[in-house]
Amino acid sequence: MEEIAKVEIKEFQKNPDGSWVCIKNSDITTKSGRVIRVSPGTTFRPGGKVSGLEVAKALDEVSGQ
Repeated sequence: MEEIAKVEIKEFQKNPDGSWVCIKNSDITTKSGRVIRVSPGTTFRPGGKVSGLEVAKALDEVSGQ
């Protein structure tokens, strides 16, 4: 499975239910160099995958939560 190399935590906000919502245009870069553009309002839920990536898990790891 592909992994996330770079994600800007300041461009996301964690919700009380454990999901993360994008609060401004954001680019997620994978270790293979692929860039995924995320629009404000996009929500990532724990256990969910987008383009094979577990974005909520990566955001939890980056934030230390």
